[in-house]
Amino acid sequence: MYLKRLEVRNLRNLTSVSLFPSPALNIIEGKNASGKTSLLESIHLLALARSFRTPKSEQLIQHGEDSFTLFAEIQDQESHRLGLQRFNDNRHIIRIDGNNVDSRAKLASLLPIQVITPDSISLLIGGPSERRRYLDWLMFHVEPNFHSHWHLYQRSHKQRNALLRQGNAKTLSIWDEGVIENGDQIDRLRKRVIQRLLPHIRHYAALLLPDCDFQLSYRQGWKNDLTLSESIHRSVDTDLKLKYTTNGPHRADLVFKDGGDKVSEVFSRGQLKLLLCALKLAQMALLRDEQNITPLVLIDDLPAELDSHHRKQLLTLLHELSTQVFVTTTARELLEFSAWSDVRLFHVEHGDIKEVV
Repeated sequence: MYLKRLEVRNLRNLTSVSLFPSPALNIIEGKNASGKTSLLESIHLLALARSFRTPKSEQLIQHGEDSFTLFAEIQDQESHRLGLQRFNDNRHIIRIDGNNVDSRAKLASLLPIQVITPDSISLLIGGPSERRRYLDWLMFHVEPNFHSHWHLYQRSHKQRNALLRQGNAKTLSIWDEGVIENGDQIDRLRKRVIQRLLPHIRHYAALLLPDCDFQLSYRQGWKNDLTLSESIHRSVDTDLKLKYTTNGPHRADLVFKDGGDKVSEVFSRGQLKLLLCALKLAQMALLRDEQNITPLVLIDDLPAELDSHHRKQLLTLLHELSTQVFVTTTARELLEFSAWSDVRLFHVEHGDIKEVV
């Protein structure tokens, strides 16, 4: 899968952009605040209908305009046209092949993407929600039943929490069944995917961090010696006191260690970024092997915190995965991309983007 055409209107400082990228490597060069990251953001918006920088629509829409508009053509076994328009009042319109759709999941299934930014190491140093999001992205693409279980669990969990906030213990059981049944399925699917993902993580961690004694463990979100049903029923008093559900897959976490120590406590920022890249590459490798899908990759400021050796190594590993890559940099000389034969360079200045021939 690759993006073969991109149109951007009134997104941040990108007034009118038309791009025909390479199906392989695309280098976006320009000074800071020129609009490089905004270009990556536009692709992310088309894939997920949300930004990786801000949840606020007013920060995305160009000053003086009431909306931004994005359009793309993508090519896989067949061609698709994607469109997104978002307004100042946070309304949005999603179109696929000219038809309005009401599900962001349909965009995500057509345009799977991976994003690496200087802030992406929050996956390793931030809260558990970041790590659940990492795992569930892969679940969505490789486990067909995951999304329906996740949707039903979220509904039951939300309703149960509403009753807990009201102090209503009598009707909790109405939603307990949905929490338990779908929570068990989510946990089962997560554990199954982790077992398939772990060899890929170890492979890429060994390449990028050869001196690391890497270990990964999964915490399911309740005590290991109890079933989810037992945990839910035993924690009713605690849940009523705290006014939220304290056990379930919404509390799950991944723990990354090096020689017994959490990587967040012993790794430098450069090491954290390399491990992050290994985790992203592992997802892509599993997705390629199981679904024959190669996600599009967005890398903002690749040179940040990586030396020239590791920059070249990462780009080479991405080339081996045969994926389409968009990478931003302040100077193309900072990148070594000799492994790639099809490379297009785009220069960005004050929101104007032109291909350098």
